[in-house]
Amino acid sequence: MAAAPGTAVPPSRGSGQPPRSPARAPTAPRKPGAQRTGAGRTGRRTVVGDVTLACLPVLPADHLQLAAPASTAQVAVVLTGCVAVRGTRGPLMPVGRGGGAASAGALTIAVGDPSVVLLLRFPLNALSHRGVRLSATTARTFEEGPLLGPLREFAYALYRSPPPFSEQAGRAAERSLVELLVGALLEAEAPGMDSEALRGVLRSRATTIVRHRFTDPSLRPRSVALELNVSLRHLQRSFEGSGTTIALEIRRARIEYVAALIDTPSGPERTDRRIAALAGFSSVGQLRAAFDDHFGMPTSRYRMLAAGRALLPSA
Repeated sequence: MAAAPGTAVPPSRGSGQPPRSPARAPTAPRKPGAQRTGAGRTGRRTVVGDVTLACLPVLPADHLQLAAPASTAQVAVVLTGCVAVRGTRGPLMPVGRGGGAASAGALTIAVGDPSVVLLLRFPLNALSHRGVRLSATTARTFEEGPLLGPLREFAYALYRSPPPFSEQAGRAAERSLVELLVGALLEAEAPGMDSEALRGVLRSRATTIVRHRFTDPSLRPRSVALELNVSLRHLQRSFEGSGTTIALEIRRARIEYVAALIDTPSGPERTDRRIAALAGFSSVGQLRAAFDDHFGMPTSRYRMLAAGRALLPSA
């Protein structure tokens, strides 16, 4: 009986071992370097949100052409062996065990030794919305790093045991996969891809969200990152060297609003609890600590000064 879409067929090997290709019927000898498409080679596929996961057993002298439209991102992570990859053009680039390659559209995989490759396919805009660009002609390779390891392990675990078949679980797993991939690509990319100009655009978009939503108590750095479709690490990285952080921007917007509320004619009569609720603070203690740190005085002192200013005759 065929497995339902999005469900995993129990593997025959022990946990943590990459799947082996099924026994093959004898075939006519192939000339070395002969090309073939990836159709029919991926075996079982697992769908997680908009991401499709598959394992490719690559045989000696294989030359797989994995066709895909330019609007699709393909990422190949080498589980065992060593392969060579390229996009639609350019030279073949070696990728060893634990490394990976990403391309917009078609991806070609060649190999000299038996290998297993984990393939991820998903809409390209999932990366472009996060500030990562892939070439439609040249594959980008990336080696083992702090985030590529977790990406490989998480993707393979999802391939073997996908989350319960629900849209919410699938989207959550998909988002985690893409965020890990974005981080792995940013670790390996050239400095120009993470330029100050790109960081400035992301900072501007983040601070715009803060200006419009700082009174919402649920607004946190992570929620801003989700709204921008980037990872929290990527958002925090965009503020490096700017003299501030996304967390400080949220706190500063709320504190300045607190001061503005106290400075109104009725402000001195408002309690800290009421002002905390209006400004987006989750507690009075949080408001007072942030206010004292920002202005160098407690709210009670600022309230007395505000009351004194209110008694002064207008010019």
